[in-house]
Amino acid sequence: MPISLLRRERRFYELFDREVSNLVAASRLLRAAFDDIDALPRQHREIKDLEHAGDELTHELVQTLHRTFVTPFDREDIYALSSGLDDVLDYIDEIAETIVLYGIKEISPAAKSMATLLVEAVAQLQAAISKLESKAGVGEHGIEVHRIENLGDTESRRAIGDLFSGNHDPLTVIKLKDLYTLLEDSLDRCEDVANVIEGITIKNA
Repeated sequence: MPISLLRRERRFYELFDREVSNLVAASRLLRAAFDDIDALPRQHREIKDLEHAGDELTHELVQTLHRTFVTPFDREDIYALSSGLDDVLDYIDEIAETIVLYGIKEISPAAKSMATLLVEAVAQLQAAISKLESKAGVGEHGIEVHRIENLGDTESRRAIGDLFSGNHDPLTVIKLKDLYTLLEDSLDRCEDVANVIEGITIKNA
């Protein structure tokens, strides 16, 4: 029986690892597409496949949660972490889809910078989750996510301010503002996930 319970606990860590690996792959696809806008429709299809896979992983984790009596940490935290990772992946999918639907043909340096920050934030989440079972050194990754999110806020404010400088046509302003907002929201959600991870480590220290 103890072996069975341990195996079930390990299952949650394995599912989190798969979720965040999926997220890392999607963030890198998005960033690569920002340097080759003509490839974005194809990259978006690949991101969409990852988003569907992420939904399946979230569903599997919730089912595992319902079947498991003893969990490695609080059930609400397990659900919050899984849904948070899924939300970031949904944002990445929405960013790619928005660019395609809006017919944006050139990605601004500010958007590229924010996409790079998103890749870095997601990588920090992956590193934190890899240490979640041992709980050793998790906090440093949360601190880094907060730092990255602050940089994203600054970049977004600067970029949106430039949009209203009078140097852009109204349609471009609308399109790029939506894009910057989605990128900023994705970074905000990364910070939320980092907070969940931090809360887990504090409660289970």
